[in-house]
Order: sequence, then structure tokens, then C-alpha cells
Amino acid sequence: MTDSGEAPDPHGEGPAPGPFSALLGFRYLSIDESEAVVEADPGPQHCNGGGIVHGGYLASLLDTATGWAVHARVPAGISAPHVHLSVQYVRAAVPGATLVCRAHCISVGGRIGSTEAEITQDGRVVARAVSTHAVLSR
Repeated sequence: MTDSGEAPDPHGEGPAPGPFSALLGFRYLSIDESEAVVEADPGPQHCNGGGIVHGGYLASLLDTATGWAVHARVPAGISAPHVHLSVQYVRAAVPGATLVCRAHCISVGGRIGSTEAEITQDGRVVARAVSTHAVLSR
């Protein structure tokens, strides 16, 4: 809480990975009203038993980037948590090569925000998502 009793804006000083994103090694390259770009370097610890990057890791990257994309479009201090995330896995992602996730806020209104994102690895699409966010006014 701030001295005035209000919750501080978690994005007031620009993008910074939260604890979960930091644990996964996500890096924020750019975030503005047109696009959020987040990248990661998956290692063997991020793989499933088959040796490819776990789908949950990819979904977390998509979730993170779409969240930042919508938050760049809502007023400061407004929260917009996910209410739906639909992921399409296109091809296997492999450890040791950088993943780049680009997310866009398609629209945001007084109650709902819509986003889309795509993850590439070495220029090839590995996963994409569409998501919906609840815009929570105070």
C-alpha cells in the first residue's frame, strides 16, 4: 500500500518480470500499446520426458506476453487478469534455442480485453494463442 492507502501500480516503473516469470527466465524486450515482446531460453529443466519444451512452459510464455499486451492498453492502476487462454501447439520447441513471443491487444473495452500471441523459435512458429481478459475497474 502507498501512503494514501492505495495499492501501488505494479507496472509504474515499466515492465519487470514477476517472480514466476523470473523463475522461468522470461525477459521483457519491449512493451507498448502496439506489442509486447517477451523472450526466453528454455533449457533441459523446461522439457518434458520426450526431450522437447513442455507445453506448460510455452503456455506460460503466451500467458505472460498477452497479459503485458492488454495491460499496456488499460489505464494505470486497472487490472486485467486472464479469464481464458486458448493455445495451439504448432510444432515442437527444443531446448537451447531462444523463444520469442510477440503479443498484441486486439481490443479493450470497459469490461473485456482480447489478445493474441505467437511464439517463434529460429523464425518458425511453435505455438500461438488467443486470450480474453476481464478489465477490472476499481
